Amino acid sequence: MENQNNNINDFNELEDLRQQINDLKNKVDQQGRLNEDLVKKAIQGKMRGVHRTIIIVAIFAIAVIPFYIMMKYQVGLSWPLIIFTIVLLLASITSDYFINRIDVSHMGDDLVETANKLVKMKKNRIIAQRIGIGVALVWLVWFCYEYFKLNSVYGEAVAWGSLTGIFVGAAIGGLIGLRIFNKMQRANDEMIDQINEFTREQ
Repeated sequence: MENQNNNINDFNELEDLRQQINDLKNKVDQQGRLNEDLVKKAIQGKMRGVHRTIIIVAIFAIAVIPFYIMMKYQVGLSWPLIIFTIVLLLASITSDYFINRIDVSHMGDDLVETANKLVKMKKNRIIAQRIGIGVALVWLVWFCYEYFKLNSVYGEAVAWGSLTGIFVGAAIGGLIGLRIFNKMQRANDEMIDQINEFTREQ
């Protein structure tokens, strides 16, 4: 009888231990899902910030198109330069769209796939920046040549003064563009680091 009671007690203790293990496992699983949800929300928030920046830049680029058309009539810049400028602005907008195109609502469903897309996004952004700098330099030389030629009729002092203003404006624009580029690359790095840190803990 005593042996039977001992067996029952042992069985009950074993069941209690098994239940505790199951409870602990469920708690760990729930914690893992919670952490994954937090990572997912964090990277979605950062990517929305990147998309907002791109939209602002696109709105600004479209807004300056009428300004360059106006310069054609007020300053006398050539149509080829104006068309090249407009194409350059539209190409920049299109490039940003395709490079950063990602369904934010599903980011994090597969963290490894998301990390791979973010790495590819960073590389494509670097390639686009290098091409953009080269094309922008061609545009700047062309623009300055025409602008100097048109303003030289008022004297070299006026022409050089105008060009100085253009170079200062181009330098400021370049610094702003570089800051935006670095901001987006840093956001990508932070998202990738968050994913890597989470996957290492699994």
